[in-house]
Amino acid sequence: MAFSWQQLHDIEAHYGDSFYILDSNQFQNNYHEFIGAFRQIYPHSNIAYSYKTNYIPRIGQHVQRLGGYAEVVSRMEYDLARRIGVPPDRIIFNGPYKSPDDLELALCAGSIVNLDSLREATLAVEVMHRYSDRKMLVGLRCNLDIGNNTISRFGFNIENEGEELNTVFQLLTSVENCVIGGFHCHFSASDKSPASYAMRTKRLLALSATYFKGQPPKFINLGGGYFSKMSPELRKQFTITIATYQEYAEAIATPVAAMFPSATGPELIMEPGSALTADVMQFVAKVIDLRHIRGRSIALVSGSIHNIKPTLHAKNMPMQVVSSNDSAQAGGVIDIVGYTCMEHDCLHTGYEGALSAGDFVCFPNVGAYTVVMKPPFIRPMPAILAYDANSAVMEVIKHRETGADVFATYVF
Repeated sequence: MAFSWQQLHDIEAHYGDSFYILDSNQFQNNYHEFIGAFRQIYPHSNIAYSYKTNYIPRIGQHVQRLGGYAEVVSRMEYDLARRIGVPPDRIIFNGPYKSPDDLELALCAGSIVNLDSLREATLAVEVMHRYSDRKMLVGLRCNLDIGNNTISRFGFNIENEGEELNTVFQLLTSVENCVIGGFHCHFSASDKSPASYAMRTKRLLALSATYFKGQPPKFINLGGGYFSKMSPELRKQFTITIATYQEYAEAIATPVAAMFPSATGPELIMEPGSALTADVMQFVAKVIDLRHIRGRSIALVSGSIHNIKPTLHAKNMPMQVVSSNDSAQAGGVIDIVGYTCMEHDCLHTGYEGALSAGDFVCFPNVGAYTVVMKPPFIRPMPAILAYDANSAVMEVIKHRETGADVFATYVF
């Protein structure tokens, strides 16, 4: 999405001097491309969109319309999915902490609840006993060695002969109205390599063959964590290979299709978040002031590092300058800094080019985790707008927060 200075200036007049812009068309393109790569190999594949990555309701509505699941990890996200019209049986409830009330609500409604621990399994069984006339669908999150020297804290341990998994499987199969739908895994691996996903798939397929004898499970869920599309400028800052949708599909869907060549195989579920959203939003901030301090040139803007880098990583996010062309410009090497009082608040280090107060800096590739992790630190959350390139219509989908919003739950 490219906008002129005048367009951004007009938006500023209505919504403030910083804002996000969502490209809904790009999100839908990513969705079709991602699931298309999998369905070409294994037609019974589907997406469960990770709400925690970006829970803008508009995105959830797109997923619902496109036939995907809502993947949620909290009651807040579950309630959001229901509010925007997602049927309970199209919600997958993950996460390590589900309260007894959460479990009762989701299980009784017919959602897929992926259990994470023996505690959750025990609570789920209590719900099943109370509502013995209802079938309740669960999955089991598996904790396995993916070879990156990291011991995950999530899921049932399948190593050491799988004693923990055996225990919970036996517990659940003893409950008449419990349906164990399949296995789930999700890991945060730094390389996000297709080979790692191929290994996870192999392990879940082996588990399915062991525990679901005679018939396939309802689903095999490979979780999320996939690389997104990214610009060459961002890609070159990684020291590892950035995998594509097609490479993930070949690693995951190929062995599933080999084991289940007919249409009666399990549903293959992926839970992408960043892979679908990272490149569908941009953040726009106005250049407020330029200064030169002890050999360092800095440009103060109306945004902060929290608007574009929620994990505060050191990489430079891609940035474009949209110039007003009507004032004196500074040149050379300039650090783009934020409005907070923290020294680390630098949005972009070492920008080389002309810059003026009144210009706008635009950061694409900020659709993942930014709006959900942005704290109300110093300034509230800016507005979020949706742009439709086909109709050239700009629509507000989240109003700019005010101080009243931030302090609404405090007692004065």
